[in-house]
Amino acid sequence: MTVLTARGLSKIYSSKGNIICTALEDIDLQIEEGEFVGVMGPSGSGKTTLLHLLAAMDRPTSGSIEINGVDPNKLSVRQLALFRRRDLGFIFQDFNLLEALTIKENIILPLVLEGIAPQFIEERLHPLAVWLQIEHLLDRRTYEVSGGQKQRTAIARALIHEPALVLADELTGNLDSKSSKDVMESLTSLNERMQATVLMVTHDPFTASYCRRIVFIKDGKIFTEIRRGSNQPIFYQQILDVLSVMGGNFNDIPFARP
Repeated sequence: MTVLTARGLSKIYSSKGNIICTALEDIDLQIEEGEFVGVMGPSGSGKTTLLHLLAAMDRPTSGSIEINGVDPNKLSVRQLALFRRRDLGFIFQDFNLLEALTIKENIILPLVLEGIAPQFIEERLHPLAVWLQIEHLLDRRTYEVSGGQKQRTAIARALIHEPALVLADELTGNLDSKSSKDVMESLTSLNERMQATVLMVTHDPFTASYCRRIVFIKDGKIFTEIRRGSNQPIFYQQILDVLSVMGGNFNDIPFARP
């Protein structure tokens, strides 16, 4: 089943009729249910713009998007808010957790907003917390846990309502190497267990090596894509090779990871 289809997607920023820049140009992208797809490219390549369009946070200049059979750009403001809450899950670099709430309250917030019965919420919460190894932290506040634990909390929140598509933006950007590895192993496990469909934007080749497919963007266009086999270290090297061929500004990319 196809979860996401983008056709001819373009985004042009202009002022008073004058083009300032073309952020994306004629992007075609299709993601099937259960896929784990990464998006990479140099700074300014358009990958963040693509994420914003797919998250219905911005509208394309031209082209179309369908997520789970729905074009978010044809929805009313109210319908769009409900669509984003019910059909999309978000994982952010800075976690976006509410400090006034416990870890449990942060995770179950999407279900509470939907008025889901407490018994059903518990049935959803327990396996997620166990899989992500945060079941012992549920009563703690966000300032009482580590960065890696916060990010696993954010992953649980993004998945608890079983969205059609999970969008992740530099989710290991604020984590050390060990925490990054733990978080990516957790997300990979949930992708496989729940058949969660994930699209992740990242600068980090190590983080990207957990994906099953990577789409590379340069100057607003798709440059190439590669697929992972059974060997993650080989895939990691392939990622580095493509980034080297692409050139551009990769000064912020940590090429050496344990």
